[in-house]
Amino acid sequence: MHLQQPCPLCGQDWVWFYRFKADHAPFYLCTECDSLWWPNQAITKANSRFLDHVVADRLGVDRDNPWEERVWADVIEQVPDQL
Repeated sequence: MHLQQPCPLCGQDWVWFYRFKADHAPFYLCTECDSLWWPNQAITKANSRFLDHVVADRLGVDRDNPWEERVWADVIEQVPDQL
């Protein structure tokens, strides 16, 4: 599911609704530039976070390479559209 809003950082993709697989914590993500926003934040440049840094912090791994032994599908998933 995506918001009817392009990414305010890159303008190259929509902002999509994702969640972490481990605890289903939701967030918004631009899959083009990997910018992330929490649901309680306005989707602006100032509020953006970098997906790699958030994943590294949540997993307790090095921020330089949180994907060393994993891929997106191991950690996050797109929230399906509601029926």
